[in-house]
Amino acid sequence: MRKQILARHSRNFSRPKPVRGLARVFRFIDEEVQPRDPFLAEELRRQLRDFENRLNLSAVMRLAYPRGLIMYDIDSVAFKLLTQDGQFRGIRPFGAFELKWKSERTLEEEGIPVNGIQYQALELFSESYGLPLYYLVNIAWKKVAFWRVGSVGVRYARLKEGFARDLYAVVPWEQVKLVNPTTLPKKIPELIGR
Repeated sequence: MRKQILARHSRNFSRPKPVRGLARVFRFIDEEVQPRDPFLAEELRRQLRDFENRLNLSAVMRLAYPRGLIMYDIDSVAFKLLTQDGQFRGIRPFGAFELKWKSERTLEEEGIPVNGIQYQALELFSESYGLPLYYLVNIAWKKVAFWRVGSVGVRYARLKEGFARDLYAVVPWEQVKLVNPTTLPKKIPELIGR
């Protein structure tokens, strides 16, 4: 039975089946966004397909490894271009970035709560590969909280109620840098030290 379910989810990569509820979103894009901004419409479709693809991969991996597996993505990896005498010589990763958006009402008085298990996984990834990993949390388009994973002290706690109740890593306010979003391009090199 498990092999049949696994095969069905695996087929989703070759014959896309829309995730329930997304058909309305695609229809909205086609009817409302496409006429006004075809580029944005195409980008939204691509992002939704990427989302569906991640959901399908997650389902396949859970079925392939039923005894326990967690998967997290890293939002971006930055590479430095290596040149010599003006000639391209390669690339080298210099940092990874985890991006989040939070409304002000989801913040805690003592700090910023982020998914605790994911935070532990990101710390392990950064430590294992020797790649600095940075969190950037957009706080309601007003400020960006920035810190390097593994360089701040976090408190783990079960927080929130209902479906949001989970283990959180709470990053203390005094250990994060708060930056105005408009100055972020100037501040990033200073914040990551490169």
